[in-house]
Parts: sequence; C-alpha cells; structure tokens
Amino acid sequence: MTSEHYDVIHILDEPGEEGVLQEDTVVYSASVSAAPWKILVVDDDVDVHEATEFALRKITILGRKLELIHAYSGEEGNRVFNANSDIAVLLLDVVMEEEHAGLQLVRQLREQGHHKPRIILRTGHPGYAPESRIIRDYDINDYRTKDELTRTRLITTLTASIRAYDYINMLEQTRSGLELIIESTRDLYHRRSFDLFAQGVLVQLAALLRLEPEGAICAIGPSQDENNPIHALPIIAGLGRFSEQIGLDIASLPGIDIDALSRLPFNHHEPVLIGKSIAMRFAANKDRELLVYFEHAGGIEKDAISLLRLFSGNLALCFENLALIKRLDELAFVDQKLGIPNHNAYFRKLSDIIDIHNKDCHVALVSIDEAPQFAVAFGMEFIDRLILAVHSRMKVMIGKDIFVARLGEFRLAVIDENCVIGEAILSSVFDHAFMIEDNNIALSATIGVVREGVKNHESVAVDRAVRTTLLRATQKTPGRAMLYTPDLEDNIARSVQLRAGLHDALQNGDIAFHFQPQLALGTGALIGAEVLARWTFKGAPVSPAYFIPVAEKSGLISELTFQALRAVGLFVAKRKAQALPEIRVSLNLSVSDINQKEFIPQLLKNVRDADLTPATLQFEITESFAVQGASDALVAINKLKDAGFRLSLDDFGTGFSSLSYLDHLPIDEVKIDRSFVSPLQVVTARQSIAASTQTIADNLGLEVLAEGVETVEQHQILRFIGVKFVQGFLYGRPMPEADFMTWEQNWDMAKVVNQ
Repeated sequence: MTSEHYDVIHILDEPGEEGVLQEDTVVYSASVSAAPWKILVVDDDVDVHEATEFALRKITILGRKLELIHAYSGEEGNRVFNANSDIAVLLLDVVMEEEHAGLQLVRQLREQGHHKPRIILRTGHPGYAPESRIIRDYDINDYRTKDELTRTRLITTLTASIRAYDYINMLEQTRSGLELIIESTRDLYHRRSFDLFAQGVLVQLAALLRLEPEGAICAIGPSQDENNPIHALPIIAGLGRFSEQIGLDIASLPGIDIDALSRLPFNHHEPVLIGKSIAMRFAANKDRELLVYFEHAGGIEKDAISLLRLFSGNLALCFENLALIKRLDELAFVDQKLGIPNHNAYFRKLSDIIDIHNKDCHVALVSIDEAPQFAVAFGMEFIDRLILAVHSRMKVMIGKDIFVARLGEFRLAVIDENCVIGEAILSSVFDHAFMIEDNNIALSATIGVVREGVKNHESVAVDRAVRTTLLRATQKTPGRAMLYTPDLEDNIARSVQLRAGLHDALQNGDIAFHFQPQLALGTGALIGAEVLARWTFKGAPVSPAYFIPVAEKSGLISELTFQALRAVGLFVAKRKAQALPEIRVSLNLSVSDINQKEFIPQLLKNVRDADLTPATLQFEITESFAVQGASDALVAINKLKDAGFRLSLDDFGTGFSSLSYLDHLPIDEVKIDRSFVSPLQVVTARQSIAASTQTIADNLGLEVLAEGVETVEQHQILRFIGVKFVQGFLYGRPMPEADFMTWEQNWDMAKVVNQ
C-alpha cells in the first residue's frame, strides 16, 4: 500500500511537550562507543521510512545510538531480518503487498525461532487487524496506530522495547555463563576443567556487568610473591581480542599494563578498576594463582560493582576448591613411587583419544614375566626400579610421544596416537638385558596389542579387547606378543558363559554321563569302559575339550568328578542286578584336583558311598601330571594305589620327550593317544610311536590300550604290533548306560572286523 491509501505516520510532539525531548536527547547516559541498536523498519511507504529516520536522528537509548535498517515488503523484511542476527526492534506495518503481509512476517519470524527481538506493529488501517485479536493470536510486543505514534511515544515505545530486548540478552548471557560454570564443576576430574571454569568466569562476568568485553583473559600458574611479577602466567581462556592468545604468557599480550597487574594485592579478590578494565587476583594454598582481566568500553553502574564483589568472593572459594581438586587429580594420576602415569592416567588418556576426540590409536599391555619371582626374591623396591628401567627404554626406543603408564605391579600400558607401534617393536624392548643395581637382568614379556577390529569404538571396549588379548597370550603364548582379533573376545565371552552355565548344570543335575567300551583286541571281549561327561548348553552340545578346562579353572571339576563317580556306581549296580559280567570303569582325574591335599580323602569317601571297588573302578591321570607332578601329588596317587586301585596313564607321548617318569609312577596301564593311532599305516607300522610305546610298556611290564580306533586297518595294525586292548568309534561310541547294555547284547567283534 502507498500513501494514497492514507497510510500516514504522524511524527509530531504532543501539545505541551515542545522541548521535552530535543533531537540530541540522551535517554540513558553512558558511553556511546558501543555498537548501535539495530531497528528494522518494514513498511511499503517511503514517507514512513523518511519520517521515522527524521524522528530518531541523534537519539541514543540505554547509552547506544540507533541504526535504522529499511525493508519495503514483508518478503524483503524476512530476508533482511535473517541477514542481521542482532536486530533489537522491528517496526512493522500490517498492510503492505498483501492485506496481512505484516502479520504473516510476524508468524514466520517467530516460527524461525527469533524470539528475542521486540516487534511493534504500526498500522494506518486498524480495521484490517483489530488490536484484541492481534494481541491474542500473534507474538507481538506492542500495537500502535500510526496517527497516535508521536515522536515522544515512538521514542518511549522503542526505549521500553530495547530495554526488554537488552534484559533478554542479559538473561541469555547469564544462562550461558552458568552453563559453563556448571559444566566445569560437573567435569572437575577432566583435564580441561580449569579451562571450562575460566571460560565460564569470563562469560558470567560479562553478563553480570551487562557489558560486551573488548578483551578478557584468565591466566593460571604457580603463585608469585610481591617480588616476583606475574609476567609468566599462561592464559587458559580468552574473549574478544584475546580469544586467539590462549597458551601465551600474559606479558606477551599488547596493550596490558603488566606493572599495574603485578601491583594487585596478592590473594585479595577485591575487584580493581584500571582505566577501562577490571582485574582480580586470587591464590589457592600459596601454590596456584588465578588472574582475571576484563576490558570494556561502557560505563559500570555502582550496583554492578557491588554484585561483582559478591561474585568475586564466591569465585575465590570456588577457585580454591578447584585448585585443591586439581592437586588431588595430579596425585591420583601419577605413580607416587616412580613419577610416571598410573592406572587412572591410562584410562583418562584412552577416553580422551577415543570417547572425546573420536580418534584411533594403538594400545598394548606389557606384562613382565619374571617380575613376580623377582618380587619374592628381591622385594618390591627392586621391581619398582625394574619397571622404571623398562619404561625409560620404551620411551627411548618407541618414541617420547608414546604414552606409557604403569598398570599394577608388573604391567605397563602403551598408547600410540600415531598408530605406528606393533608387536615387533614392543618385543624388541626386551631383546637386551637391563642394568639394575649394576646387574644385567634378562627379561621377557607377554604382550597384548590392539590395532583394529574392536567392534564398539569406545574406550571401555578397547581396554577390554587389549586385556583379553593379554590374557589369551598369557595362556597360549607366554613370553611373546599377540595381536588382537575379534574371535579372541568371543572366546573369552564364551568361556564366561560356559562357566555360569556349567555351574547351573552341576547344580541341576544336567550333566549326562556316557560309557565307551574297552575291548580285548584279540578276542573282542568287553573288559571295561570309560565314563565320559556330556553337556548340552542352550540346545547345543558342548565339547569336553571346552567345558572340562572351564571346570578346572573355575573350581567345578571336583563336583564333576564326584557326579561321575555316582554315575559309575549306578552303572555297576544295574549291571549286577541284570547279572551282567563285572567290568572295570575308568574315570579321569584332573591334575588340579590331585594337587589339592583334601581331594584324595574326599574321592575315596565318594568311592565308598557309590559302593565301588578296585574291581569295578580304575583311575586315569594325564601325562602332563606325570611330568609336572610334585612330591605331594605323587603321595596322593600312591594313596590310590595303596587302596588297591589300578592307574592308567592317559595321553601318552603327547608333547613330552622324557620317559623317566615311567620308572617312579605307580601306573598299571599306558593309553596310546588317538593322535598316534590315526596316522598308522602298514608300511611304517614298526617305526610308529604306537609300536615304540608297546615295546617300552612290554619292557616295563605295563599293559597298553590304544584309543581312538576308527578303521579296520588301524585295528589290524595295532594287533600286528602287539597291542592287546583297544577303544574307539570302530567298536562303539560313548553311550548312555541303557544303550550300552543294548550294544553289549548285540556286540560281535567279527562282524566289525570282517565288514
């Protein structure tokens, strides 16, 4: 709409107000060097723009000049507004290119999230937009007809609107500063907590004084006395012209009166005005100092100074507490004996790289194999020196930028942000002896390394992966380095699940016991059986090769053995009730059980409770026990021998070259392992380990049983080399007792051998 539609604004003083407000009137006195308030005038009448410009020339409100920006349609007003984010007031016509163009612009701006600017509707056609409906339906702050908006009322309305806009900004600044302060207190144990605290102080100070900072800094460093100026304090937070100066010493900044700052009362948090700047100096426990310096362009009211004194008093208490926590933080993250990063520092470093900065890194755990023995022989002080020597060599060989921390008494953690280190260079650290107290000490280490492959890119997942790798390396390849692969973690998780499941299965009686026949090779007569545990977990069978080691490591193997004894007792009793021939059942004993002093008495008690005798039961021990057996363990199995029970040596020949133990073990039988039965061939039969075992056993007066027989050819070869007893799938698989007795009724060696 144009002026021909009577859209006229009257900028005339009301009668009797001449001289009340002159062109150069200042509504609120202060420095006028601050940025002007931006006023957006949106009206399709050029005369309205000119009249508004004329009425507001040389006017200052709240100490700042006015800058008028012009738009001539609702659409243009939207574009101009979004191009100027700091518009304080919008003087808006209702009727422009469309009847409700102004109202549509109001709705658009508010929906776009522009809630701070104050909107004043000015209309020359109040009938188009009734005031009651507009106030109800639209988020506007004032509604005026153009003929009532005199110059005085225009300035009054703008003053009220700008004051409201200013308070909204102040509240928002206060909220931002408080959020940073709260974040710093919530994050005190994070290494940047002082940075966040300092930044929050500056923002809060600006909001408190209702001033825009020209430049502001917080500097923290060792406390200085009156004879030692504060030149070396480093800047940890900056606003305005100092925002890019973080990390520099305060003395290097231009335009700062260092001498005046140095003369500030030490540990006296009273704010001091220095020209157009404010400074405060705090100290905590005489070992740390905080300097707050704030430059501004505007005047400061007395009320603001009073609030600043209160703020500075609280700030001093907060800083002192924060400095104390920082000191505790330093103690918590450094090994107090060696002065190197500790377990907490390792976790913080890993979290900082992965969780905060979302970066990759290589991580390794290094466990010194000989350290536990040295600790017993020479004490922990020697171990401390040893760990420090390894740490120093790592920093030299791998690089000073590599993070190395002590994890526990005998272990170091390595973190490489450059993703360079691998297994080889870590292992090479131990290629040469270490000089400890003028002694050359040769060391080896078991190392777990994680370079990639962790499914969940979080610090806790990476830490779990590297610990899993070290654990598996300790179990499988001690003294060497192992690289992480996802299946390692799956295996560990599987072991944990199996342990819990096996515990429940033993409690609930869910372990089944099967019996595999043992036969006289020449006649086919049934001479015995081996009892074997079978377990189904979550609907799938679990191999004994998996759950037996789990039972041994978790202390469940004794209960499994005793349940097997009860199963053998029931098996023997049922055979007797059915008048079947008496046979001897073999039961495996765990090395871990035999090494327990109380185990053999418990075992013999369970044997008596199951009504078993040496005629119906014999025990098997593994070759690993035979080689590793200590004197106490030998005493234990001799007790079984003295009680009349036969002993069989299982897994014979697997991994050990010395046969001297056969002379002092009270064994009656040697079992040839299936790994020596499977490769048997006619042409090499006499040179086979199976044949050698039979010869040795004959010379020592021992019986021999070959297990794992699966083919007729193996059967014939074993008979050829003189083996008298056999066991394997060729004759019968492990079976429940009922199936075993059915098999026994139908058993015929000739049918198997001649098929």
